[in-house]
Amino acid sequence: MADRRDLESRAVRREGSNPSFPMEIIKEVLKLKFKTKEMNDHQLEITVEIEPKKFEEFKRRAARKISSQTKIAGFRSGKAPYDVVKRLYGDDAIIEEAIELSIHDVYPKVIQESELKPFGPGSLDEVLKKDPPKFRFIVPLEPIVDLKNYLDIRHSYDLPEISNDDINKVIDNLQLNYSTAKEKSEKSVIGDLVAVKMDAVLIEPDEGQEAEILKASPHQVVIGKDDEDTSYPFPHFSKKLTGREKGSEFEFTHKYSKNSGFEKLQNKTANFKVLIDNVKELEKPELNDDFSKMVGFESMEKLKNSIQDQLKTSGKEEFDNKYFDEVLEKIIQGAEIKYPPQMLDNEITDVLRNFEVELAGRNMDLPTYLKLNKREKEEFVEKEIEPAAKKRLEQALVIENISKLENIELDQAELQEEYSRSIIQLQADPNFNKLRKEFTIKKLSDVTAMQSATRLMNRRTLEKIKAIANDEIVKETIEEEKPALPTPEEEKPTESKSKEAKTPELKENSNKNLIHKD
Repeated sequence: MADRRDLESRAVRREGSNPSFPMEIIKEVLKLKFKTKEMNDHQLEITVEIEPKKFEEFKRRAARKISSQTKIAGFRSGKAPYDVVKRLYGDDAIIEEAIELSIHDVYPKVIQESELKPFGPGSLDEVLKKDPPKFRFIVPLEPIVDLKNYLDIRHSYDLPEISNDDINKVIDNLQLNYSTAKEKSEKSVIGDLVAVKMDAVLIEPDEGQEAEILKASPHQVVIGKDDEDTSYPFPHFSKKLTGREKGSEFEFTHKYSKNSGFEKLQNKTANFKVLIDNVKELEKPELNDDFSKMVGFESMEKLKNSIQDQLKTSGKEEFDNKYFDEVLEKIIQGAEIKYPPQMLDNEITDVLRNFEVELAGRNMDLPTYLKLNKREKEEFVEKEIEPAAKKRLEQALVIENISKLENIELDQAELQEEYSRSIIQLQADPNFNKLRKEFTIKKLSDVTAMQSATRLMNRRTLEKIKAIANDEIVKETIEEEKPALPTPEEEKPTESKSKEAKTPELKENSNKNLIHKD
């Protein structure tokens, strides 16, 4: 018997959201009785009963199907009488086949008559009775998004400026990359390159948690250059290395903060044993035009200008990611968003697949990653992948609904430009030839066009969200509705004049990480 757990929904899709169902509704259509019942997870339970007379028709269809798939002496394929098939194969075989036929006939009719708009294929939950049959289907519903007061959300867009300190920090790192290291016997000072081997164990590990963190782990650091929050093995570790000589050993404890990037070490105290392998003095090149030419620029001025441009681009992207994350989170918190579990499952699958692709780019697979991080896949998916998928799904639903509410439209010329840019990037991809073998040129073109449209629509919608959050939309409305003050001449009983409110031009803002998916 065919698998009934994955029914193909052939329901007629209609515009508008799902109808509001009371807890139980009973209808009778097309000789079917069915009742619907809302579930807590944005799915609908539909119980369907088929009248005996109607089921007799399915049983006779079932008998014809059985006779067409087997050889019955004296009869052509599919032409054996019902009683003959029943005698040869029995009631149970006919009933089972009739149930199978009725499921695929009844389900789409019920969906159509109940005016549902399913999110995807429903599933047969249980056959409650066989002759005449009674089925229970579970149908995932289309998501419902009520954004409520999204027009009242305010979040100022204050893009930080690039300072000279920011530029000098990049130049300083370039200097380090082009420095020469000379081993020294004196004690280490700020700016020296120190190589160490480390052992580390947790003083009070959790139950089941391994105490050993590091075992003879090699590491090198420039003293004073590990002040970032993500520095390894913790921020400002290099301060512990100041005033040390080659071959010296020392021991200390460190408590990780509650916000440490090392999740399993948060609020934990570890004991470190450190061996100084060597200490090297770094000789930095002078910062002049010779240095700029060394790194590919004609002059220091052009080098600084290039760094400034790169910092502006990367800084804006980083700021935009954080900004839109915060704005969308405010909207989500004030909204009512409902979706079926299958929708989140699909998103989890996609996020996990993307993560595996990212790992493959680092010559690693998921089992190896989990083993190195001492994690089980189920726990990793639950704690890492699922929250990311939920956030991405809800952000995408918000963006999609705002684009509809705000009537966001695409400019064809801009869409063509986006498509052309995407095609060029696709052709430059190292896997392009592999893709050409798997898909036709038309298929690749269609997918690229769809992805381009999605990115552009998301980008335009995010710009609208930014305008709303910065009070620009409200100001425009006020200016449009506010009558112009009359001049002394206009106070006369003549035809009045009004000023046209000008809509501020929105600057394009590309936000790659917030786009739901291509």
